[in-house]
Amino acid sequence: MCFMLIVQSENKNLQQATERLEMELLYMRASDVNGGVGSDEDGECEEDAGVYKQRYERTVRELEFTRRRLQQQHEDDLEQLVGLKKQLEKKLADAFEEVEEQRQVVGQWKRKVQKLTAETNDLRLLLEEQNSRNHLLEKKQRKFDSELQLMHDELRQEKQQKDRISREKELLIAEKYSLEQNLSAVRLELELKEEKVASLARELDELTFGGKTEEEVAHLKKTKHEMDKKLKEQEEELDDFAGQVQLLEQAKLRLEMSLEQQRKENRRELAQRDEELEDVRCNAHKKVKALEAQLESEHEERTQLLREKHELERRLGALEEEGRASRATDEDQLHRLRKDLRRTKALLRDAQTQLERSRGDSPGKAILRQLRNQLEDVECARSAAVKARQSAEMELGEVQAQLDESQRLKAEAEERAAAAIRERSDIRTQLEENEEELAEVLKKYRTVVQQLSVDQMALQEQAGLVAELESERSALKEQLAELSSRLESIETHSDPSSSLTQRRLELRTKELESRLELEQTTRARMEVQISRLKETVEKLQGEAAMARAKEQTAQDAARKLQRSVRELKEEASAGQARENEAAQRRKDLEKRLESADAEAAAARGDLRLALTRIQDLQSAIQGELEDCSGSDHSDSDQDSDCSDESINTFLSNHKMPLGSSTANSNPRVRTPLELDIVSRSLKNPTKVCTNVRGESQESFA
Repeated sequence: MCFMLIVQSENKNLQQATERLEMELLYMRASDVNGGVGSDEDGECEEDAGVYKQRYERTVRELEFTRRRLQQQHEDDLEQLVGLKKQLEKKLADAFEEVEEQRQVVGQWKRKVQKLTAETNDLRLLLEEQNSRNHLLEKKQRKFDSELQLMHDELRQEKQQKDRISREKELLIAEKYSLEQNLSAVRLELELKEEKVASLARELDELTFGGKTEEEVAHLKKTKHEMDKKLKEQEEELDDFAGQVQLLEQAKLRLEMSLEQQRKENRRELAQRDEELEDVRCNAHKKVKALEAQLESEHEERTQLLREKHELERRLGALEEEGRASRATDEDQLHRLRKDLRRTKALLRDAQTQLERSRGDSPGKAILRQLRNQLEDVECARSAAVKARQSAEMELGEVQAQLDESQRLKAEAEERAAAAIRERSDIRTQLEENEEELAEVLKKYRTVVQQLSVDQMALQEQAGLVAELESERSALKEQLAELSSRLESIETHSDPSSSLTQRRLELRTKELESRLELEQTTRARMEVQISRLKETVEKLQGEAAMARAKEQTAQDAARKLQRSVRELKEEASAGQARENEAAQRRKDLEKRLESADAEAAAARGDLRLALTRIQDLQSAIQGELEDCSGSDHSDSDQDSDCSDESINTFLSNHKMPLGSSTANSNPRVRTPLELDIVSRSLKNPTKVCTNVRGESQESFA
């Protein structure tokens, strides 16, 4: 706009200069004509004519010289103007090309911005989907943590029970093995004792009922030697059995030590597994926290990107507006410059013609100076346009850098999302592995429980065998008692010749007693083992009772939870019922409000009608009172009759009959408001209108 104002001012100056040149030319022509006329009139003086002629020739030569000089200067100026014109046209063409390039660049940036907006929308959708997935994963993670904690507690309890049961199982197995060994030894001893008892019974029968010859004594010695040999053999066998028992006890100790080592290893493995599970849970929790922090950072980056995008859109919109405005202004300036160029060309042609006519010097220089000033202004405008273009290019470069940064941040966000998805898949696989391990542990626990049930059945069988052995021991005691009684009878009825046999029998009885004591000791040991087994069984029964109690408490807790759930459901249903009742009450209140509004509208209509009737009644009463005031006031009955008649006539005219006015008619029931109005109108007719209006306003309010 400033440039156009400058061009317009220069055009005005050029027009003024041309007018001034025209005036000077006219003045010079007039002076030439006046000079010719004066020379003709003064031709009488020859001297003056010669002087004027010399002056004229000198002025002609000066004019010719100035004309040539001005023509040369004008040609130089024209050449400069033509060069400047070419430069301006070239600069205008360059400016047009730059404007076209800027338009193309702006179009490219628009396409890039549209693409970037589409990508940001896609990224926003992906982030929203990722956020929803992360929320679901967090819910699942919390649920899994709670379930995992419960499983850890159950697993810990099961491990404790398993350790206790395994220890009890090992003890029971060792006791079972020892009981089996003792049982086999007792059975062998019982068989030997039965054989010896049978042989002793036969010998006693032979001694009591057989003859007492030397052959029998020799036979008895022979049998004695045989029995001694058998006794030695049995003692050797007992020593072998004692060595085997010691070996078995050593093997038992080794087995117990190995079992203890295995138990320790199992505990260590379970502790390591617990630590690994705890580490996995901690790592998963840390990863979840890291993912949450990463999601928060991504959300912040997304908001930052959105802000930057909005800022870029705003800047691009401003640049587009500036581009459109600059294009419009450039087109206007070009159009005006073309017009000015055509004007300046016409002015130059006019100035050239005027210069050829005028031979003047100063106006041409002024015009050239003005043209130079115009060229300088155009150059300044061009430099300003170049600076604006450079600033626009710098802003576009900044926008491009910001777009590149946003694309880089988008790529980083996508990479983080992919990493989060991979970590989530890893966590899922790890959770599945943990679930499989828990299933295996539960399976092993079930197998251990089954094995314990089998061991309990075996213990019951061993208890039955112990009862059978006790019955056999009681039978052996009875046999020993019979043998001792028979020996006593033999001692009483025997003679001194059979003392050797009696001694043998005593030795055998002592041996039997020693063996009986051994059996008693073994029996006591077995009873101790049986008592231990009973204690273990009682412990197991107590643990089973505790487990049943825990199960009962769990069932009670479940029942309480179900009861609380039912109560909550009942409370929810009651709350819903209350809400329904409140809604029904609200509807009823709305209906009542509508009916009250209708009644109020009807009451307003009745009040308006009553007010109109009261006004008519007041005017009629005032007229009747004026009529009655002109008549005789002596008789109060006549006044009251007159007032009653006037009221009745007014009410009959307005279709408002009173019950006291006509006895034969069927009067309608008056409302208290109408009765009060009529009574007050009869007492004080001047205040009735104001009171009724106040009451009507109060009832309306």
